[in-house]
Amino acid sequence: MSVAAQVAGEAAAGTPFAAPAAVGAATTSGLAGAGEVTFALLIVLLVIFGCAWCVKRLRTFARPQGRVLAIVDDLAVGQKERVVLLACGGERLLVGVAAGQVSLLRIVPPAAFAAADGVQSAETPAAAPTPDFRTVLRRSLGLTR
Repeated sequence: MSVAAQVAGEAAAGTPFAAPAAVGAATTSGLAGAGEVTFALLIVLLVIFGCAWCVKRLRTFARPQGRVLAIVDDLAVGQKERVVLLACGGERLLVGVAAGQVSLLRIVPPAAFAAADGVQSAETPAAAPTPDFRTVLRRSLGLTR
């Protein structure tokens, strides 16, 4: 190696290659970056849980009503277990529904509920009128008139 190359190498060693004239300190630390990621994750989880809550809350409003068979009411009694009251013909059936199993609990005469919901004993259950969006939204938000 020649003397000129050594002098040029020593001069270049004093300044870094392609370094800017003024280097500022990093604006965020590792802890602040982790905080931003955690905050973004919490926002995403809140959106997912909010959507799941809305779907669960509005699930009963989108239930189609048949002419012969209708779901009158249902109640969750466990994580995967439900008690469902069905109207079929002129009878009402109380049915227990679990994962992979449906059991008839009791046949309830329609007269037992006539005073409670104003249903007359007919051969087929009356199809419930489909509520409009405004009514469904007000009911789901708890804003009844």
